[in-house]
Amino acid sequence: MNLQKHQSTLETRPGDSFRYARALLKPYGELDRVLARCKPELIDEWRWQLIDGSTDKRPGRYIFYFDSDRDFFAFVLQWS
Repeated sequence: MNLQKHQSTLETRPGDSFRYARALLKPYGELDRVLARCKPELIDEWRWQLIDGSTDKRPGRYIFYFDSDRDFFAFVLQWS
């Protein structure tokens, strides 16, 4: 399982070490908008994982991982 590193840490944690996980489907080009919103808003450890890349015909599938209740619920409210 390869997870993307967040800027604030040097090591990558496995997904099952986080308290929360949320799958997200986004059309081509929309992941950048999600990440741009997450970076300044989320306060605790978080990661995202590419499950299936997007194309012009189908959305990409990503999993976002969170440690804090606040970050998880803020993400769910914003992107669900």
